[in-house]
Amino acid sequence: MPSSYQTLSNVYTDVRGLSGKDSTTLPDTVLLPIANKYFSLLVRELIGLNEDIYAEISSTDLESDQREYALPIDDTTGAGDNGIYGGGLIKLLRVEISYDGTNWMVADPISLQEMNNPTMLDSDINASFSQGDPKYWFKDRSVWVAPIPVSTDDVAENNDNLRIYWIKRPNEMTSSAAVPGIPKDFLGILSEGMLYDIYRRFGRTSDARDALQNWHLGIAKMRELEQNIDTEQVYRMRAITKNYK
Repeated sequence: MPSSYQTLSNVYTDVRGLSGKDSTTLPDTVLLPIANKYFSLLVRELIGLNEDIYAEISSTDLESDQREYALPIDDTTGAGDNGIYGGGLIKLLRVEISYDGTNWMVADPISLQEMNNPTMLDSDINASFSQGDPKYWFKDRSVWVAPIPVSTDDVAENNDNLRIYWIKRPNEMTSSAAVPGIPKDFLGILSEGMLYDIYRRFGRTSDARDALQNWHLGIAKMRELEQNIDTEQVYRMRAITKNYK
């Protein structure tokens, strides 16, 4: 039997019931932006606790004489798979490169301050780095690789030989039918965040204060539960020989 509390519509029902308002006073068009506001805050909290929840692996082709490779950015067009807003990079975790399409290397991050030679010419960069120990730096929402692929690497024939591990911003929800991209255990926290804004909208200062306190209590409980996932004891079964005669 499916859960009765899993969609944004269920959250709306919860919020309207707790605030004593109906869908005329609090239509979906009013609740949706408030829901996305607190959904985004919950996502960032969860990323801080367990970034693997929103981790992605993407790849692209290395191109000859190309040093810059753009990373995913948030879509704000309202079209395509990303919906209204989302899909962009929050954090870059790891970069792997294969110059020959066969041998893979982990590229280590490097800052511009660590680069001794000028970076204007590809030849200057390639003189400072080797394919056996590649580096990358993050700038302007792009990965810049060193050494830079050259035509002799035959990179055009090697597909998907730049791989990134990254944290992706979930897409914003677009309707009450959406299933929020957070563990359903924490949907109640989303309700409390929304109630804080709603109570303030109607001048219910005391209720708003309570909702804000419940939001913070919910966040604290979420942190406790998520942190316990990594520290809970692993139980192992062992055989016991027993004579039942």
